[in-house]
Amino acid sequence: MNAVFPTSQPIQGSPATPRTTRCMQMVLLTWLTTTAIATGQDPTQLASKQVVFYAMGDVPYVAAEDALLPRQIAAIPADAQFLVHLGDIKDGATPCEEPVYRKVAGMLAKSAVPTFIVPGDNEWNDCQHPDQAWKYWQKYFRRFDQRWKHDFQVIRSPRHEENIVFVHHRVLFVGLNLVGGRVHDAAEWKGRHRDNLSWTRDAMKRHGQQVYAMVILAHANPQPNHEDFFKPFVEVAKTFSKPILYIHGDGHRWIKDRPWEAKNILRIQVDQGGKAPPLKVTIRDNPQEPFQFDRRK
Repeated sequence: MNAVFPTSQPIQGSPATPRTTRCMQMVLLTWLTTTAIATGQDPTQLASKQVVFYAMGDVPYVAAEDALLPRQIAAIPADAQFLVHLGDIKDGATPCEEPVYRKVAGMLAKSAVPTFIVPGDNEWNDCQHPDQAWKYWQKYFRRFDQRWKHDFQVIRSPRHEENIVFVHHRVLFVGLNLVGGRVHDAAEWKGRHRDNLSWTRDAMKRHGQQVYAMVILAHANPQPNHEDFFKPFVEVAKTFSKPILYIHGDGHRWIKDRPWEAKNILRIQVDQGGKAPPLKVTIRDNPQEPFQFDRRK
């Protein structure tokens, strides 16, 4: 059944009257009941099995965004199950100095929901001294989600602790250290991509039977210097055969497409955080339309 989940929010600028609210509730109940009958599920459990998370990237870049980002975090709706920052916590011109990492970590730590973060190039490999920058990243963002009490069973790569795996409501999430920008160390670059591929393959093999969809959280807008990861990953995705979302930052403008031969992979590039609020992503067990997006602009 290919149904569109109805919104419970009033039309912007129009206050919701009690009668309007009751009508919306009736529409929602009807949708849940109809969908439950079609899928054989309990309607009281259907909504709770949806995955709802919010994703941002490439923020804060300028002084105005230092004020904007805390407001965006404070305004994350109550339906959020978690938040993810997809890398680039500063612009490329700002020096990679410790106060920058401390500042953004403090902002993200005020989130009301568990928050994950993957590395971006601006705070690591594009820095003048990448090794020192990476030490700052690890100091402030290593195991960042552990600042919150949550039920996500997060598994971390022994080789790259920033790489994570967890399953939530039968959706497999894989977080990767896959950055844009310059190749600062050719051996490190190739070795990390190789480890990323092994980490992803292992997650798909280990959890594939228990999930209906997969999400990869990363920073990089795919470029030729990422082909040693993406080319073999696309082949694995073909055999996985379930819907896959690759969601990333890096490019600063909204993209929604399927650029690979494996058409079960949907690619989303989020808006730069100064241009739009965190993207709302809803995932539900619907093979025709598992991923829904609300840019909230």
